[in-house]
Amino acid sequence: MRTRLSLLLLALCLTLTASVATAGTEIVAHVGVNASTYHMDDLYSDAREKPAVGVGVAIPIAENWKLMPEVWYMNKGFKQGTLWEKIRIQVRTQTITVPVTVSYWFQAKASDPRVFAGLAVDFLLASEIARAGGDEWIDVTDQDESVYFSLVLGGGARFFGWLDVDFRYQHAFTPVTNFDYKEFDDMIPESHKFDDAFDRTWTISAGYWF
Repeated sequence: MRTRLSLLLLALCLTLTASVATAGTEIVAHVGVNASTYHMDDLYSDAREKPAVGVGVAIPIAENWKLMPEVWYMNKGFKQGTLWEKIRIQVRTQTITVPVTVSYWFQAKASDPRVFAGLAVDFLLASEIARAGGDEWIDVTDQDESVYFSLVLGGGARFFGWLDVDFRYQHAFTPVTNFDYKEFDDMIPESHKFDDAFDRTWTISAGYWF
């Protein structure tokens, strides 16, 4: 998995470098905050708020339209969750998230507002679980999905030609986990059905255009 991730990041770096040479291409760096949860039947949880950073390039493809590949480092998961009405749990993950979106830029005097949509692939770097309120974290990275895919929707605006504000929602359509952890073997009957859990993440960030 590490080898695949390294090759992907290398390919992305080469793609971004080549894109910069394209006429009209711009670079933006973002610093923001995630609010993330998992969606699954029999799971009730609160959002986990953690930092996120990213960089992307905006490539003109038509009048008012731009293609935007990005690379983000994100912290996700959830806190104060109740699983199957039996286990109080919290989850924290680290991912490299690679969105590719198409944006439409509106004409405005005071700002450059935009809306965008696209797909993202998440590469899991680390995943840990702990009892809600506890400090003992258990590494379950190898038991979760190493790659999952999402729909990305959002909008933003650029002010003064350099200051950016971005808001986006990431809706995973492939599972992150089904909580079939060996650590739960003594608490869950063998006949229990393990449903899939899907990531839901909201991100708000500020950025700088180069």
